[in-house]
Amino acid sequence: MSLASEAKSNRPGRPSREEQSRRENLVLDIALQEFLTEGLNGANIESIARKAGIGKSTIYRKYVSKQGLLIAVARRRMQEIESQWIGFDFDIENHEETLYRIALISLREWSGKSMPIYRIIYAEAERMPDVAKAVDQMTKSSAIRPIIDYFKALQDKGTITVKDIAEAASMFLIISAGAIRAFLIPIEIDVEIESQLARDAVRFFLYGYAKRDR
Repeated sequence: MSLASEAKSNRPGRPSREEQSRRENLVLDIALQEFLTEGLNGANIESIARKAGIGKSTIYRKYVSKQGLLIAVARRRMQEIESQWIGFDFDIENHEETLYRIALISLREWSGKSMPIYRIIYAEAERMPDVAKAVDQMTKSSAIRPIIDYFKALQDKGTITVKDIAEAASMFLIISAGAIRAFLIPIEIDVEIESQLARDAVRFFLYGYAKRDR
């Protein structure tokens, strides 16, 4: 074997898809912690790269900026939320129970992993409206798309009457999550209270949007 061939054979190969995914998730995990600790303005790409064990040029090449990195963090969370709806029984006939189960998932999301990410984005919304708009679009096209489709089915069936289906779905999820309270103060609630809040959200929503005979 020639020296050139030997050198070529000793070069590290292209990382597997699994390894690439692991590395990307590591960068996003570290970036999220940096954003939570320092805020978007105080977060440092060099610090994130050092903790991830990669060059900062690698981050800039893939994400361009801190804003791009934040959008990537949010996109991953949106995809994780979307995956929760796989296999979910969107029962048209028993809509109250279905809405209750949706409300429970929303409540757990907002009081869990999703809220810290949204806090960062909302805090920077005025300074960086493009980031907020991008995340809002991702939310509607990915994370809550199955809910929007379900609301459209309820509208077609005559169960609810709304002017903007996407906004109605967003409103229901916000009501379900008690979002203003959760946004201001991190909350932990027990199972019984969680169930009651979800039931209340369904009743409140249907009081406003359930179709009535005029």
